[in-house]
Amino acid sequence: GWIGGYLVWANHNGVNEQIMFYLLSRVLVALFKVLAAQGVRPFSGVTFKQTYPFLTAGVWAVVMWLFECHPKTLQYSLEASMDYLYHDSNAWTAGLSSFSPSAGTVAVVGAMLWMKRRNVMELLDLAAKV
Repeated sequence: GWIGGYLVWANHNGVNEQIMFYLLSRVLVALFKVLAAQGVRPFSGVTFKQTYPFLTAGVWAVVMWLFECHPKTLQYSLEASMDYLYHDSNAWTAGLSSFSPSAGTVAVVGAMLWMKRRNVMELLDLAAKV
């Protein structure tokens, strides 16, 4: 596995990095499940479903700490998203136009209404049978 992983994935690029991050998270969860199945405490005393809220809270706490104290250590896209959410969105600069749909959105919704000949509430009813 190590040799194959090195030969296939050792070239650092954005795609390989995303695949590695995806696999890393899955591998860590699987390892915790193996430890639980083997009776290793504290993993054996709880299910993944029970620990999930604490895991997500812990991950988010670390993300927030890194963002506030060491933002340049985060992946660029995560840092940019966090910067937008927690810094750039603190000021309301666009006024009421922030709530008005773009011309493209109006055109698409209008076309959907015209093609389906239904009102907006019927289109938004996700429980309705198609």
